[in-house]
Amino acid sequence: MNDTLCRIRRLFILGAAAVAIALSFRAIPALSEEGEEHEEGTKEQAALVPESLERHGISFPAAGPGTIKLTLTLTGSLAPQEDRVAEITPRFPGVVREVKKRLGDPVAVGEIVAAVESNQSLQRYDVRSGLAGSIVRRNVTVGEFVGDSKAIFEVADYSELFADLYVFPSDFGKVRRGQSVVVRFAERGWESATSISFLSPVTDPATQSRFVRAVLTNGDGRYQPGMFVTGTVVLEEVSVPVAVAASALRVRNGDTIVFVQEGAKVEPRVVQAGRRDEEFVEVVSGLSAGERYAAGKTYFLLAELEKGEAGDDD
Repeated sequence: MNDTLCRIRRLFILGAAAVAIALSFRAIPALSEEGEEHEEGTKEQAALVPESLERHGISFPAAGPGTIKLTLTLTGSLAPQEDRVAEITPRFPGVVREVKKRLGDPVAVGEIVAAVESNQSLQRYDVRSGLAGSIVRRNVTVGEFVGDSKAIFEVADYSELFADLYVFPSDFGKVRRGQSVVVRFAERGWESATSISFLSPVTDPATQSRFVRAVLTNGDGRYQPGMFVTGTVVLEEVSVPVAVAASALRVRNGDTIVFVQEGAKVEPRVVQAGRRDEEFVEVVSGLSAGERYAAGKTYFLLAELEKGEAGDDD
Protein backbone atom coordinates (compact mmCIF):
# COMPACT_ATOMS: atom_id res chain seq x y z
CA MET A 1 0.00 0.00 0.00
CA ASN A 2 2.83 2.39 0.88
CA ASP A 3 4.58 1.60 -2.44
CA THR A 4 1.37 2.43 -4.34
CA LEU A 5 1.00 5.77 -2.54
CA CYS A 6 4.65 6.63 -3.25
CA ARG A 7 4.17 5.83 -6.92
CA ILE A 8 1.01 7.99 -7.15
CA ARG A 9 2.79 10.85 -5.37
CA ARG A 10 5.78 10.60 -7.76
CA LEU A 11 3.50 10.76 -10.82
CA PHE A 12 1.70 13.76 -9.33
CA ILE A 13 5.00 15.56 -8.74
CA LEU A 14 6.20 14.78 -12.29
CA GLY A 15 2.97 16.19 -13.67
CA ALA A 16 3.28 19.36 -11.62
CA ALA A 17 6.88 19.82 -12.71
CA ALA A 18 5.87 19.35 -16.35
CA VAL A 19 3.50 22.30 -16.02
CA ALA A 20 6.37 24.41 -14.70
CA ILE A 21 8.64 23.37 -17.55
CA ALA A 22 5.91 24.18 -20.05
CA LEU A 23 6.28 27.84 -19.11
CA SER A 24 9.67 27.77 -20.86
CA PHE A 25 7.85 27.58 -24.21
CA ARG A 26 6.57 30.61 -26.09
CA ALA A 27 3.95 30.33 -28.84
CA ILE A 28 5.00 32.32 -31.91
CA PRO A 29 2.11 33.07 -34.30
CA ALA A 30 2.59 31.74 -37.82
CA LEU A 31 3.61 34.31 -40.44
CA SER A 32 2.09 34.84 -43.87
CA GLU A 33 4.25 34.97 -46.98
CA GLU A 34 4.32 38.78 -46.62
CA GLY A 35 5.67 38.43 -43.09
CA GLU A 36 2.44 39.52 -41.38
CA GLU A 37 1.09 37.66 -38.39
CA HIS A 38 -2.20 35.80 -38.61
CA GLU A 39 -4.48 37.24 -35.98
CA GLU A 40 -6.37 34.01 -35.75
CA GLY A 41 -4.25 30.92 -35.45
CA THR A 42 -5.03 27.40 -34.50
CA LYS A 43 -2.65 25.18 -32.57
CA GLU A 44 -1.45 23.77 -35.91
CA GLN A 45 -0.77 27.27 -37.27
CA ALA A 46 1.30 28.35 -34.31
CA ALA A 47 5.03 27.62 -34.28
CA LEU A 48 5.95 26.52 -30.79
CA VAL A 49 9.57 27.58 -30.28
CA PRO A 50 11.19 26.72 -26.92
CA GLU A 51 13.50 29.72 -27.15
CA SER A 52 14.49 29.79 -23.52
CA LEU A 53 15.47 26.12 -23.68
CA GLU A 54 17.45 26.57 -26.89
CA ARG A 55 19.49 29.23 -25.13
CA HIS A 56 20.44 26.55 -22.61
CA GLY A 57 21.75 24.27 -25.37
CA ILE A 58 18.67 22.05 -25.65
CA SER A 59 17.27 20.85 -28.97
CA PHE A 60 14.24 18.72 -29.84
CA PRO A 61 15.06 16.07 -32.47
CA ALA A 62 12.64 13.29 -33.37
CA ALA A 63 13.18 9.80 -32.00
CA GLY A 64 13.54 7.18 -34.68
CA PRO A 65 15.52 4.25 -36.08
CA GLY A 66 19.22 4.32 -35.34
CA THR A 67 22.40 2.31 -35.29
CA ILE A 68 24.06 1.33 -32.03
CA LYS A 69 27.76 0.52 -32.18
CA LEU A 70 28.75 -2.19 -29.71
CA THR A 71 32.33 -1.47 -28.75
CA LEU A 72 35.29 -2.75 -26.76
CA THR A 73 37.89 -0.38 -25.28
CA LEU A 74 41.51 -1.56 -25.25
CA THR A 75 44.70 0.03 -23.97
CA GLY A 76 48.11 0.04 -25.58
CA SER A 77 50.88 2.23 -26.96
CA LEU A 78 52.29 3.60 -30.19
CA ALA A 79 55.30 2.04 -31.92
CA PRO A 80 57.31 2.85 -35.06
CA GLN A 81 56.89 0.69 -38.14
CA GLU A 82 59.88 -1.59 -38.55
CA ASP A 83 60.35 -0.86 -42.25
CA ARG A 84 60.32 2.90 -41.59
CA VAL A 85 63.37 2.87 -39.29
CA ALA A 86 66.93 2.50 -40.61
CA GLU A 87 70.46 2.70 -39.23
CA ILE A 88 73.17 4.47 -41.22
CA THR A 89 76.55 2.73 -41.05
CA PRO A 90 79.83 3.71 -42.78
CA ARG A 91 80.99 1.34 -45.52
CA PHE A 92 84.65 1.40 -44.45
CA PRO A 93 86.42 2.16 -41.16
CA GLY A 94 87.90 5.62 -40.88
CA VAL A 95 87.88 9.03 -39.29
CA VAL A 96 84.80 11.25 -39.48
CA ARG A 97 85.74 14.53 -41.20
CA GLU A 98 82.32 16.12 -41.50
CA VAL A 99 78.87 15.71 -39.93
CA LYS A 100 76.01 17.33 -41.83
CA LYS A 101 72.98 16.40 -39.75
CA ARG A 102 71.84 17.07 -36.22
CA LEU A 103 69.30 15.28 -34.07
CA GLY A 104 65.80 15.97 -35.38
CA ASP A 105 66.87 17.18 -38.82
CA PRO A 106 64.88 15.93 -41.83
CA VAL A 107 66.71 13.81 -44.37
CA ALA A 108 65.91 12.59 -47.89
CA VAL A 109 66.77 9.30 -49.54
CA GLY A 110 70.37 9.46 -50.77
CA GLU A 111 71.17 12.67 -48.89
CA ILE A 112 74.69 13.01 -47.48
CA VAL A 113 74.77 12.89 -43.69
CA ALA A 114 78.53 12.64 -43.05
CA ALA A 115 81.94 12.35 -44.71
CA VAL A 116 84.52 9.76 -43.59
CA GLU A 117 88.20 9.47 -44.50
CA SER A 118 88.90 5.82 -45.19
CA ASN A 119 91.55 4.29 -42.91
CA GLN A 120 92.91 2.24 -45.83
CA SER A 121 92.85 4.57 -48.84
CA LEU A 122 92.94 7.88 -46.93
CA GLN A 123 90.26 9.05 -49.37
CA ARG A 124 87.09 10.75 -48.23
CA TYR A 125 83.76 9.17 -49.06
CA ASP A 126 80.21 10.27 -48.39
CA VAL A 127 77.82 8.48 -46.06
CA ARG A 128 74.25 8.68 -47.36
CA SER A 129 70.82 7.93 -45.94
CA GLY A 130 68.88 5.04 -47.40
CA LEU A 131 65.57 6.25 -45.96
CA ALA A 132 63.61 9.50 -45.92
CA GLY A 133 62.59 10.71 -42.49
CA SER A 134 64.15 12.47 -39.51
CA ILE A 135 67.34 11.88 -37.55
CA VAL A 136 66.20 10.28 -34.29
CA ARG A 137 69.61 9.15 -33.04
CA ARG A 138 73.13 10.50 -33.62
CA ASN A 139 76.18 8.55 -32.46
CA VAL A 140 79.04 10.44 -34.12
CA THR A 141 81.24 13.53 -33.82
CA VAL A 142 83.86 15.07 -36.10
CA GLY A 143 87.28 13.46 -35.63
CA GLU A 144 85.88 10.25 -34.23
CA PHE A 145 87.12 6.93 -35.57
CA VAL A 146 84.23 4.77 -36.76
CA GLY A 147 84.11 1.18 -37.91
CA ASP A 148 81.97 -0.46 -40.54
CA SER A 149 79.78 -2.10 -37.88
CA LYS A 150 78.79 0.98 -35.89
CA ALA A 151 75.61 2.89 -36.76
CA ILE A 152 76.39 6.59 -36.69
CA PHE A 153 72.79 7.73 -37.31
CA GLU A 154 69.29 6.32 -37.00
CA VAL A 155 66.63 7.64 -39.35
CA ALA A 156 62.90 7.13 -38.83
CA ASP A 157 59.76 8.01 -40.71
CA TYR A 158 56.95 8.56 -38.19
CA SER A 159 54.33 9.66 -40.74
CA GLU A 160 52.67 6.33 -39.93
CA LEU A 161 52.83 4.51 -36.61
CA PHE A 162 51.54 1.25 -35.21
CA ALA A 163 48.94 1.38 -32.45
CA ASP A 164 49.48 -1.85 -30.52
CA LEU A 165 46.44 -2.62 -28.33
CA TYR A 166 46.20 -5.49 -25.86
CA VAL A 167 43.35 -8.01 -25.71
CA PHE A 168 42.75 -10.35 -22.77
CA PRO A 169 41.39 -13.92 -22.94
CA SER A 170 37.74 -13.05 -22.27
CA ASP A 171 37.73 -10.87 -25.39
CA PHE A 172 39.85 -12.99 -27.76
CA GLY A 173 36.82 -14.12 -29.77
CA LYS A 174 35.41 -10.60 -30.19
CA VAL A 175 38.24 -8.95 -32.09
CA ARG A 176 39.19 -9.61 -35.70
CA ARG A 177 40.99 -7.99 -38.63
CA GLY A 178 39.18 -5.21 -40.46
CA GLN A 179 37.16 -3.94 -37.51
CA SER A 180 37.01 -0.15 -37.14
CA VAL A 181 38.87 1.35 -34.21
CA VAL A 182 39.22 4.91 -32.89
CA VAL A 183 42.63 5.51 -31.31
CA ARG A 184 42.68 8.23 -28.63
CA PHE A 185 45.43 10.06 -26.76
CA ALA A 186 43.40 11.30 -23.80
CA GLU A 187 45.90 13.81 -22.40
CA ARG A 188 45.53 16.03 -25.47
CA GLY A 189 42.07 15.01 -26.59
CA TRP A 190 43.38 13.63 -29.90
CA GLU A 191 41.68 10.82 -31.76
CA SER A 192 42.13 9.09 -35.11
CA ALA A 193 39.95 6.57 -36.93
CA THR A 194 41.61 3.49 -38.40
CA SER A 195 41.07 -0.29 -38.50
CA ILE A 196 42.68 -3.44 -37.15
CA SER A 197 45.28 -4.72 -39.61
CA PHE A 198 46.90 -7.51 -37.56
CA LEU A 199 45.89 -9.85 -34.76
CA SER A 200 48.76 -11.61 -33.02
CA PRO A 201 48.40 -15.41 -32.84
CA VAL A 202 50.70 -15.53 -29.80
CA THR A 203 49.70 -15.05 -26.16
CA ASP A 204 52.19 -13.29 -23.90
CA PRO A 205 52.95 -15.74 -21.05
CA ALA A 206 53.53 -12.90 -18.57
CA THR A 207 50.29 -10.97 -19.15
CA GLN A 208 48.17 -13.64 -20.90
CA SER A 209 47.27 -11.01 -23.49
CA ARG A 210 47.53 -10.81 -27.25
CA PHE A 211 48.00 -7.61 -29.18
CA VAL A 212 46.12 -6.25 -32.16
CA ARG A 213 47.70 -3.69 -34.42
CA ALA A 214 46.27 -0.74 -36.32
CA VAL A 215 48.07 1.66 -38.64
CA LEU A 216 47.83 5.25 -37.42
CA THR A 217 48.31 8.07 -39.93
CA ASN A 218 50.56 10.76 -38.45
CA GLY A 219 51.21 13.26 -41.22
CA ASP A 220 51.29 16.24 -38.87
CA GLY A 221 53.67 14.52 -36.45
CA ARG A 222 51.49 14.99 -33.39
CA TYR A 223 51.90 11.38 -32.26
CA GLN A 224 55.21 9.89 -31.10
CA PRO A 225 56.27 6.32 -30.41
CA GLY A 226 55.84 5.33 -26.77
CA MET A 227 52.63 7.28 -26.17
CA PHE A 228 49.99 5.40 -24.18
CA VAL A 229 46.67 5.30 -26.03
CA THR A 230 43.26 3.68 -25.89
CA GLY A 231 41.45 2.12 -28.80
CA THR A 232 37.68 1.80 -29.10
CA VAL A 233 36.97 -1.18 -31.36
CA VAL A 234 33.59 -1.40 -33.09
CA LEU A 235 32.56 -5.04 -32.61
CA GLU A 236 29.12 -4.85 -34.19
CA GLU A 237 26.61 -2.30 -35.52
CA VAL A 238 23.02 -3.03 -34.53
CA SER A 239 19.96 -1.36 -36.07
CA VAL A 240 17.23 -0.48 -33.54
CA PRO A 241 13.70 0.87 -34.20
CA VAL A 242 13.89 3.72 -31.67
CA ALA A 243 17.04 5.52 -30.57
CA VAL A 244 17.75 8.84 -28.87
CA ALA A 245 20.86 10.90 -28.24
CA ALA A 246 22.75 9.71 -25.16
CA SER A 247 22.41 13.21 -23.68
CA ALA A 248 18.62 12.79 -23.55
CA LEU A 249 18.64 10.27 -20.72
CA ARG A 250 18.55 11.34 -17.09
CA VAL A 251 18.08 9.30 -13.91
CA ARG A 252 15.57 10.48 -11.34
CA ASN A 253 14.51 8.52 -8.22
CA GLY A 254 15.88 5.35 -9.76
CA ASP A 255 13.96 5.81 -13.04
CA THR A 256 15.47 6.54 -16.44
CA ILE A 257 13.59 9.49 -17.89
CA VAL A 258 13.45 11.39 -21.18
CA PHE A 259 11.89 14.84 -21.52
CA VAL A 260 9.33 14.64 -24.32
CA GLN A 261 7.74 17.54 -26.19
CA GLU A 262 3.97 17.35 -25.92
CA GLY A 263 2.62 20.27 -27.93
CA ALA A 264 3.49 23.35 -25.88
CA LYS A 265 4.74 21.31 -22.93
CA VAL A 266 7.80 19.31 -22.03
CA GLU A 267 6.97 16.29 -19.93
CA PRO A 268 9.31 13.87 -18.14
CA ARG A 269 8.58 10.32 -19.18
CA VAL A 270 9.93 7.07 -17.75
CA VAL A 271 11.56 4.90 -20.44
CA GLN A 272 13.37 1.60 -20.60
CA ALA A 273 16.83 1.93 -22.14
CA GLY A 274 18.54 -0.87 -24.05
CA ARG A 275 21.86 -1.03 -25.83
CA ARG A 276 23.98 2.09 -26.09
CA ASP A 277 27.16 3.58 -27.48
CA GLU A 278 28.91 6.92 -27.03
CA GLU A 279 26.32 8.79 -29.10
CA PHE A 280 22.98 6.97 -29.02
CA VAL A 281 20.83 4.82 -26.74
CA GLU A 282 18.17 2.31 -27.75
CA VAL A 283 14.74 2.97 -26.19
CA VAL A 284 12.94 -0.33 -25.64
CA SER A 285 9.71 1.16 -24.30
CA GLY A 286 8.22 4.49 -23.25
CA LEU A 287 8.93 6.46 -26.43
CA SER A 288 7.74 6.01 -30.02
CA ALA A 289 9.43 6.84 -33.30
CA GLY A 290 8.54 10.35 -34.42
CA GLU A 291 8.10 11.82 -30.95
CA ARG A 292 10.29 14.82 -30.22
CA TYR A 293 12.49 14.71 -27.16
CA ALA A 294 14.97 17.01 -25.44
CA ALA A 295 18.65 16.44 -26.23
CA GLY A 296 21.78 18.31 -25.22
CA LYS A 297 22.11 19.99 -21.84
CA THR A 298 19.07 18.27 -20.39
CA TYR A 299 20.38 18.62 -16.86
CA PHE A 300 18.71 22.06 -17.03
CA LEU A 301 15.33 20.36 -17.40
CA LEU A 302 16.16 18.00 -14.57
CA ALA A 303 16.93 21.02 -12.39
CA GLU A 304 13.56 22.56 -13.32
CA LEU A 305 11.87 19.28 -12.42
CA GLU A 306 13.55 19.25 -9.02
CA LYS A 307 12.55 22.85 -8.42
CA GLY A 308 8.93 21.92 -9.16
CA GLU A 309 9.10 19.06 -6.66
CA ALA A 310 10.64 21.32 -4.03
CA GLY A 311 7.83 23.84 -4.55
CA ASP A 312 5.18 21.14 -4.09
CA ASP A 313 6.83 19.99 -0.87
CA ASP A 314 6.56 23.55 0.47
